[in-house]
Amino acid sequence: MHDLPEALSNGPKQPLGAGGVTAHVCGTALRMLDVFDDEKIYGQDMDEPLTQDEQDEKVLALLGQRSIPLGVPSQDAHEEAQANACRTRLVEAAERTLNGIENEGGRTPTVLGAAGTPEQREAEFRTHVRAEQPVVSVSFTGSLRRWLSTGDTQATSISVTTYIPGRPLYAAQVTAGTALLSDCSGAWRLTKSGWLAMSGEPVVAEEDPNYVVLPHSMMDGASRMRSHYAEPLFPFDTSSAVVQAVLGGKVPVAFHLTEPVLNSAIIPVATGHGMIVLSLDSGEVLEKPWDASRYMYRAVTGEQSFGDFIIARDLWAARRISRVLRTEALPAEDLDPLAPLDDLDDDFGFDFNDA
Repeated sequence: MHDLPEALSNGPKQPLGAGGVTAHVCGTALRMLDVFDDEKIYGQDMDEPLTQDEQDEKVLALLGQRSIPLGVPSQDAHEEAQANACRTRLVEAAERTLNGIENEGGRTPTVLGAAGTPEQREAEFRTHVRAEQPVVSVSFTGSLRRWLSTGDTQATSISVTTYIPGRPLYAAQVTAGTALLSDCSGAWRLTKSGWLAMSGEPVVAEEDPNYVVLPHSMMDGASRMRSHYAEPLFPFDTSSAVVQAVLGGKVPVAFHLTEPVLNSAIIPVATGHGMIVLSLDSGEVLEKPWDASRYMYRAVTGEQSFGDFIIARDLWAARRISRVLRTEALPAEDLDPLAPLDDLDDDFGFDFNDA
């Protein structure tokens, strides 16, 4: 893995804080996604450790038995098992990485992500936080199987959330090509070329108002959305699309539907890279990384709910999509086409007039 920037490493030979721990997990995740991509062409590296399920399957094969029935359902089960095995291998690789480094407090963080439901992992993460024990969540969003089968770069991503006692939550979003990190002190980007500190004002391309990122589940309303945005995008994984199209492209705004909090590292990551985040549930506007980190911490500890979000370059872009979402959610007969825009602002708890 590329050497960590000094800001993430705490200096030479110093124990790693939340940023360094998260950076190592991101580096491992990117490497493993590259491994999975290569395996689609060359097969699995014989030096790569097998999961317990993979070992069992090879034993059954040697015995002339099959762990799944013949026919079409078996192929479907095989693809699911392959995706699950990749997920487990990546999480186990992250565990091995963290076992080999020294971090603040001297305790190796527990790594969650290979077992249980998102709700179960969130409850376990909360238990560690309340007990002031270090913990890292490695949570896959979207569909890993779809990415493995199609190569669709907006099919899946990895949400990394790190808690080190006495430190703010640290968050990162990993896609097949890059990792974005953010906390209260700064933001970084990791690619195959190495680390880049996102210092000063974010450098983003001029926006293209024809585009908006929307959840795939909203595709049925594509024709209605095209009356507001010429080319709405409906990716399978909203978080990876935000990384690529909003933070890395010219798309001005995205709508992020409610997901478990540990699947939502993109929220603090986006603020750390210059975006604003609007909570549609509370109307709260998150403009700085420490705002988003604190918001996620309250959600992780169960102090508040975690709902739908708008991620935008500015309040005007947020205002526009808020109005669109509000009007498209109502039956046509309930809409007043002459209603001024400001009448809709109160529904989200704040006034956009200063945007």
